[in-house]
Amino acid sequence: MHSSDRYKLQVCHKCGLIAHNKWCKSCNSTNDVSTIDIPYASKLLIQELISMNVLPRLSFKTIL
Repeated sequence: MHSSDRYKLQVCHKCGLIAHNKWCKSCNSTNDVSTIDIPYASKLLIQELISMNVLPRLSFKTIL
C-alpha cells in the first residue's frame, strides 16, 4: 500500500461484500460491518468487477 493511495472501505465480514454507510444490503444488517484500508487501485478493480456483474467476496483471517 506504499505506492498507492489508501482508501477506507466498509465490508461485511459475514458475506464478504461491500457495505454502504455501515449497512450490508445482502445481509440486511449492520452487525458484522467494519472499515478496512485497501489500496485505491483495489477499490477500482472491485468496482469494475461489480459493474460487469461479478461479485467479488472479500474474506478475512486474523493473524496473531
